[in-house]
Amino acid sequence: MAYTGVIGAAHAHAHAAVQVLHLHDGHVILRDATGATRAATRAIIPAGARHEIVTTTAATGVMTFLDPTSAAGHAAATALQRTGGELSDVDTWLAAADPTGAATSTDGHTPTQRHQHPALVQALTAAPNLIGGPMTLTDLAGRVGISPSRLGHLFAGQLGLSFPTWRRWTRLQHALRQVSAGASLTVAAHAAGFADSAHLTRTCRAMFGLTPTEALQAIGWDNQPRP
Repeated sequence: MAYTGVIGAAHAHAHAAVQVLHLHDGHVILRDATGATRAATRAIIPAGARHEIVTTTAATGVMTFLDPTSAAGHAAATALQRTGGELSDVDTWLAAADPTGAATSTDGHTPTQRHQHPALVQALTAAPNLIGGPMTLTDLAGRVGISPSRLGHLFAGQLGLSFPTWRRWTRLQHALRQVSAGASLTVAAHAAGFADSAHLTRTCRAMFGLTPTEALQAIGWDNQPRP
């Protein structure tokens, strides 16, 4: 998902996507979970990092949300790793997006992307067919033939996300696609495995700092979803 236009403030949140920020005009103030703030025109924010856009100066630009399982998501994560900094630190987010290429690992080596475990690949492939149901870690592990604990470790180790966080992200994407296609919030919530529209709204706000309506408008869908 990508948004181009005026970049507004967003409440503190942590999403399952890797967020890439590139401003054309102005700057924003980013705050990390420790309360540290920095003015930024470019940043790469890792999946799972709690952050907030606290102020803007009529900033315009592009915000892109990259699925951590995608090639682009891996590339952005590698840029973060190259800094050698703490992934939760706002300074790391700015260094990773440094256009001068100053973000390099402390030993001078470029981190290599690890191949995903076959069981994790199978789980990621099977999951879309399970979105509307419980989609528990136990059920998914049974489908790919490994233990739930092992699969949970693969999600955390190779995607950088816990299974519950990844599941919420997958369901949220599915629900937003449903709403953008014309479904009501209630229908979309049930189709994506949420208890109700309020559950969907809470999840969206937690992951984007926005309601579903605000998130869809931000990515260019300007119809009003039905309740």
